[in-house]
Amino acid sequence: MDKQILTDHIAGTLAGMVLGDAMGVPGELWPREKLRERFHDITTFLDGPADNIVACYFKAGHYTDDSSQAFVILDDLLRYGRVPEVKVLASDLIAWVKSMNGFEINLLGPSSKAALLAHVNGEDYTRYTRTALTNGAAMRIAPVGCFFNPSEIASLTRTVAKVSSVTHATDVALAGASMVATAVCCGLYGLSRDETCDRIFEAYARALPLGERTWAASIQARFKLALEKLAAQPDEEEFSLWVYEVLGTGTMTSESVSAALAIAFFSDDVHQLAHLCANLGGDTDTIGAMACAMAGSRVGISAFKSEVIDYLEKTNGLNFRALANDILTARDTFVKE
Repeated sequence: MDKQILTDHIAGTLAGMVLGDAMGVPGELWPREKLRERFHDITTFLDGPADNIVACYFKAGHYTDDSSQAFVILDDLLRYGRVPEVKVLASDLIAWVKSMNGFEINLLGPSSKAALLAHVNGEDYTRYTRTALTNGAAMRIAPVGCFFNPSEIASLTRTVAKVSSVTHATDVALAGASMVATAVCCGLYGLSRDETCDRIFEAYARALPLGERTWAASIQARFKLALEKLAAQPDEEEFSLWVYEVLGTGTMTSESVSAALAIAFFSDDVHQLAHLCANLGGDTDTIGAMACAMAGSRVGISAFKSEVIDYLEKTNGLNFRALANDILTARDTFVKE
């Protein structure tokens, strides 16, 4: 594949992740009705409201813990040329949490917080990872998909499992994260919708046995239901309400990853998807980060509005294309599981 095109699509993955994350801040974890009553229609980047106990720490255009953790993971992959040991991932994630005073404020999801505190205290962290049903593994996994091609799904799922094991080790968490990373991988290479779905389902099947068995609902079944809904070509508001009411938009992997996959396949307009996610209700920033990363991998950063990219890069001190070049260089020697 042409390296310039691949770089553009890797950069689109990272830009999409940050776009969806930052747009989703204001109404994070608010019910749809409350979000709509307060904001009516979120069309731009806004500060997290003071009375939103999760979003109040974030200013307009800044990404949240979703992208922060993704960049910690990405930095480790680039630094070591492979997935480092759990203690290294834990140490680096803990350093970031402490830099944000994250153990004291309402920054982390419950599974990640419990597992990372166990690492801090020298306790058995697997007590928490073996029961983690939340979306902490999937929300930060998009950059991992950028290291693989679509013929490497088995290796991709093993790598996702190792990356995730620091905080999540259940079947649903690993399957959800693997599906997101696979969608990114397929998007980079321009696979068709049907080809991408086939590989997403392959990733789901391969990832489930790698994790602790749980009673969580099937993301595959929910995604298939979404594909049937999409075939009817609903408009944005109709589809948004359907996702909210039927798939769910909570912090459980079975809800938020199902929602993000559905939304990622709704449109190739990443700005429309960021808008949809921001006004969805529920875990808006996490669903936005995942959905827009998957869509961004398909369309590339060249399809984004230049003023939006400039704003996000300036606000967050990022250079998406430079990061993409770093990933492209590292791919040649990256040691896969």
